[in-house]
Amino acid sequence: MKIHDVLADKGRQVVTVWPEKQLGDIPRLFDERNIASVVVVDHAGNPLGIVTDRDVLRAMARIGITALERPVSEAMESPPPTCLPDDTVNQILRVMTERRVRHVVVMHERKMAGIVSIGDLVKFRLKDAELENQVLRDLALRRMAVE
Repeated sequence: MKIHDVLADKGRQVVTVWPEKQLGDIPRLFDERNIASVVVVDHAGNPLGIVTDRDVLRAMARIGITALERPVSEAMESPPPTCLPDDTVNQILRVMTERRVRHVVVMHERKMAGIVSIGDLVKFRLKDAELENQVLRDLALRRMAVE
């Protein structure tokens, strides 16, 4: 199971913002789009960092409510965690666990190809396990019918 399989299943849309966007605008984006991260890009579309729901909370805990008036560039993780479409789901789950991140930007030939979350990867693995289980069950039933 590769990351490109996950993207084919979930889609390749990435919500992006510019570095000067106010941090206070980000929770609204999270709510409207039902997401928990945005990728911060330069004006050419190259990823500079990532801001997650945890980053917003962390900034507010450290600075207070005035953090929401600051640019996202002050709260983003930079550079963003990245992977390749040919990386395996298990590799990226391991990276997420080791780096304690929940979102990874997928890069292909220096361009963003998508973003995956730990939820996306777990859901994909669960779907794959359910399919494998169904195939094994069908094989067992056929074998029992023949005997």
